Amino acid sequence: MELINIIKNGIPTLNKGKRICQNNAKANHLIMCALSEEEMSKVHAMVSAKEICDTLALTYEGSKEVKGNKLTMLKHQYEMFAIGYHESIQSMVSHLQVIPNSLRSLGLTISQYEINDKIHRILPIKWRAQKSALKTSKDLKAMPLEELLGILTIYEQVIQNDARSTKGKSLALKSSLENVKNVPSKAL
Repeated sequence: MELINIIKNGIPTLNKGKRICQNNAKANHLIMCALSEEEMSKVHAMVSAKEICDTLALTYEGSKEVKGNKLTMLKHQYEMFAIGYHESIQSMVSHLQVIPNSLRSLGLTISQYEINDKIHRILPIKWRAQKSALKTSKDLKAMPLEELLGILTIYEQVIQNDARSTKGKSLALKSSLENVKNVPSKAL
C-alpha cells in the first residue's frame, strides 16, 4: 500500500526517511521491470516513482486535451459503427469491442446493454426475423454478450445454409426451364 501511495503522491517532502526512500526505490524497480528499453530510456534519469508514472501517463494517454479529442473520436466511431456486407458476426463483434475497450481505458464505460443494443440495431435487413425474435423473447439488458453472440452465430449459419440450398434450387429450376425450351413443340 505504501508503494501505491508513493507512486500516486510522490515522496513526501517533509519526511524523507530511510523507509520511504526504500519504498520509492522498490516502486521505481517495479515500474522499470515492466518497461521496454525504449520506454526506460525516457525515464531512466527520473528519481521518484510518481515522476516516472506521470511522464508515462502523459506519453501514452496524452494531455487532457488529447484525451478529450480521443474520447470524441472514439464516441463518433462507436455511433457510426456498422457491420460490413460480407462480415461475419464474430468478426463484427471483435471489431466493435475495440471501441468500448479504448473508451474504458480513457475513463468512459459503455454498458453491456448499450453494446447489445448497438449490435441489435446494426444487423442487416436480412436479419429482420431474428431481430424481432430477440426483441420480443430476450432481455437485452440482462443478456451477456457471449449469449447474444451465440444466438446470432447460430442464425448466421442458418442464413448461410439457406443461401446454399436456395442457390442449388435456382440452378435446377433454370436447367429445367432450358430443357422445356429445347423440347420440340409437337412433343408438347
